[in-house]
Amino acid sequence: FIRPDLGTSYNGWQVLDATPQEQSKGLFQCGPASVIAIKEGDTEVDYDVCYFFAAVNAKCQVWIQKADDSLKPALGGTKYTGNNISTKSVGSERCEDITHNYKYPEGSLQEKEVLDKAYRKVKKLETTSSSSKTQFSSIPTALEEPVNLFIHLQSKSCLLLGQDVPLSIEVSNHSGREKSIHLVAGAQSLHYNGVPVTQLWKEEFHFILKSNEGKDSTGCMASISKLGENHLVRLTAVLREEDSIYMYFAQEEISICDPPLTIEFPENMVQYQPSTAKISLLNSLTEPLEKCVIVVGGRGLIYRQRKYTLGSVQAKSIQQLQIPFTPTQAGPRRLTAHLTCLQLQNLKSYKTINIAAA
Repeated sequence: FIRPDLGTSYNGWQVLDATPQEQSKGLFQCGPASVIAIKEGDTEVDYDVCYFFAAVNAKCQVWIQKADDSLKPALGGTKYTGNNISTKSVGSERCEDITHNYKYPEGSLQEKEVLDKAYRKVKKLETTSSSSKTQFSSIPTALEEPVNLFIHLQSKSCLLLGQDVPLSIEVSNHSGREKSIHLVAGAQSLHYNGVPVTQLWKEEFHFILKSNEGKDSTGCMASISKLGENHLVRLTAVLREEDSIYMYFAQEEISICDPPLTIEFPENMVQYQPSTAKISLLNSLTEPLEKCVIVVGGRGLIYRQRKYTLGSVQAKSIQQLQIPFTPTQAGPRRLTAHLTCLQLQNLKSYKTINIAAA
């Protein structure tokens, strides 16, 4: 894409948001913004580069709301956005990582220089805008971070519905003196936008941590069998010194996957020759899946959609379904399977196969 309004240095890929949630210059519009400008921190460049730069480089400050509604800053990891920017690869189903196009490597000298440049430009803009001063006046100032306690929370990034959730919380004390620690860990189910749905689990720990000592609490949270439609879980850990105002925070979000619905084809398939596909459903839950129905479709493979009633699929078992069909079109064809039952909704799977011409 050529940007004659900006000069040749900003040609190339441009970013657009077709459904912006806030106004730009009085209208609901966003972009086009040069990817090069975003990477280099040229936030003054048209259009809305500042917005996109913040979207991929933002760091979060977590505040803990106490019972009296006062806010306390929680110290710890702040990098929750822009960790991975990806897109579908051209000509394949592979996910392509394009983070390097939008930002320099985390912690590199180039990243520091770009962030410093963007920060200076934003501060300069704030000094000329009275509205920006009042907009942030109600937000309390974060405390200077003391480097003495560290907390690290870790779990698998993707788990199967019905499996136990392995959880590891590491706490280390580098303060030079003994600490009395109060640790609260919990898990919440989430909507797709990160808003909590319900509390799934919570546990408190009290222990003494000597100087230059670490403690690793490794265990499992009870298996999750029922979640919201998005199957997202947020794990949090809040650490507090008994005789200190400081609080430490760690957070990890994991995706709970539906039981696998797999599709298998014979190795060689030819147009107009009868064949059979096999669909397998693994019930990973500790209870039967009731009233299971699978809908199968695939243009050039199956004429119209077919519905198969499986009934009940017992706990910790595999149910298989044979699908006879005769492909009518050559080339890459895709078979899709859609499962519904009382416990699960919208469980989908697909597989692409190349059909040889007759």
